[in-house]
Amino acid sequence: ATRLYLVASIPLAAAVLVAGVVAMTALRAPRPRGGAALAAAGTALIAAGIAGLAATLCYGLPAVLGWCGVAAAVGVLTLALGAPFTDRMAARPDESETMRTGLAVPVFAVMSIAVASIYTMSTNGPLDTVSVVVGLIDGVALLARQSLAVYDARRANARLAQSEAQWRDLAHTDPLTGLANRRELLRVLYERAVGGPSCVLLALDLDGFKNINDMRGHDVGDAVLVEVGHRLRAHLRDGDLAARLGGDEFAVLMWIRAAEATRVARRLLDILGKPYVQAKGTVFLSTSIGIAGCRTATTVPGLLRNADLALRHAKQRGKARVEQYDAHYDAMLRRRTTVEQELRGAIERDELYLAFQPVVALPSVRPVGAEALLRWQHPELGPIAPTEFIPVAEEAGLVGRLDLWVLHQACHQLSRWLADGHDVWVSVNVSVRELHAPDYVAQVAEVLRAHRVPAQRLVLEVTEHAVATDVEQLVGRLGELRDSGVRVALDDFGAGYSSLLQLHRLPVDILKIDRGLLVEPPLEPTGTAAPLVDVAVRLGQRLGLSVIAEGVEEVAQRRLLEDAGCPYAQGMLFGRAMPAEHVEAMLAAAAPRPAALPAAPPRALPQKPPRRAHNVGPVDSGREMRQA
Repeated sequence: ATRLYLVASIPLAAAVLVAGVVAMTALRAPRPRGGAALAAAGTALIAAGIAGLAATLCYGLPAVLGWCGVAAAVGVLTLALGAPFTDRMAARPDESETMRTGLAVPVFAVMSIAVASIYTMSTNGPLDTVSVVVGLIDGVALLARQSLAVYDARRANARLAQSEAQWRDLAHTDPLTGLANRRELLRVLYERAVGGPSCVLLALDLDGFKNINDMRGHDVGDAVLVEVGHRLRAHLRDGDLAARLGGDEFAVLMWIRAAEATRVARRLLDILGKPYVQAKGTVFLSTSIGIAGCRTATTVPGLLRNADLALRHAKQRGKARVEQYDAHYDAMLRRRTTVEQELRGAIERDELYLAFQPVVALPSVRPVGAEALLRWQHPELGPIAPTEFIPVAEEAGLVGRLDLWVLHQACHQLSRWLADGHDVWVSVNVSVRELHAPDYVAQVAEVLRAHRVPAQRLVLEVTEHAVATDVEQLVGRLGELRDSGVRVALDDFGAGYSSLLQLHRLPVDILKIDRGLLVEPPLEPTGTAAPLVDVAVRLGQRLGLSVIAEGVEEVAQRRLLEDAGCPYAQGMLFGRAMPAEHVEAMLAAAAPRPAALPAAPPRALPQKPPRRAHNVGPVDSGREMRQA
């Protein structure tokens, strides 16, 4: 009997142990737990069957051998059924599941003590009082300790979840205005906008906000931004998302159609344009808004770009306005970006060249000079007009390199003409930005020295509009150029806003009359072209300036200039912009004539000793230009 009890107790103990493992594993495994329970139960049956087989073989009880084999076989079958699902046990259990099953550990421990006590009582008789009390105390202490641990873990888990929620809110909220930030806007766009219901994205920018920070201080600027956030929240519908992207840039995502968005955007324009009353004074700001429908792009970055393009269009058209995304404007901006990128290497790729438009004397129509005009022939984009790439160069900061290249090329060609015996001068357009450069006068002198060109043979042209907006700064620089011997021409006279007083102060030698004074308005002819030309010519002569009329295209205009006494003219009537070889042919065909250079005005240059005739000798301007 003792051997039978011993043989039975071994598989029973193994089964009880594995049963506890099965229960805890099934409770802690991720849902669904059926596969994990089958695998654990199969393992328990195999363990009990093997333990029973070992005991029966050791003690020679063949009657129990069959039952142990059946248990092991059933365990193998159960394990095979649950094996495909055991990979889920490797997954990390959810914290809530762990907290919910934490009490299973002490309950299992108490049940084990109870099973052991019952077995002891069945084999050895009743337990003594001390053993019962000790067992109860251990079980209750273990249960209490585990219960407190589970409670503490649950509290810590709740605090962690609350902290994570707060950090999540901070990560998606602008700390100054309380609006959503760029991260939250992107999250909503990715989850709901692209491919979802009809929506519109508004890009907003406060016009002149940088002046508020610079003049009033950043505290006033921050207060204005906070007020902008309040106004946006107060005047948007439930479900619309207002976000601050950074600085004075905001965005509003609305679930409406593009036609309705324009009306809402105009209302926001009025709301945000109202005065901002602050402790340090009232602030007045306007807002520019760009609108892009979510259907204008297939990706979130594309939608953001379209809204930014619409905003940029609104700012370029005068600010304080609403503009919708326009595919034509997008194509134009792409073209502008391409032109800027290609222009950066145009000089190195030898894509730029100069064309020369002759200047003739009236009434003989003999060429006396030429204006150097920059041209660009791109291998893929074709010919690109100066009116397109010059503004791009000024905006991108490339105009300095272009001006220097044109100056070198023009002086190089001028030195060749002078070496061939042609009495001619060349004019070059110069930007006001280059005139502000402190070393520009020395740079011009170095180019003249490199190509061995007399200073009086070079004419630098500046437009009337550019000079009129910066007279005080440019008078001294133009005076330095004239003192070096270089002639200065005021281009497009009559199209700008310079006054007679400014014209009297400007140190210029040549006055180039804009073609607008020669052409009457096509719809409203006034018959006043002749008097205006006469006045402009007489004004230049009274100021001691040489006068050149630009844009002459008709014979009647030439006669008008001759009647007004204009000495020089330039335009398509006498020749369009042409290669240097064509100008050489015109110079060679012209009969011998007096000196072609416009006479220097009496007020222009100080008296200097007479110079000997200029002899450039053999010229290698290419080498000189490379050295320079």
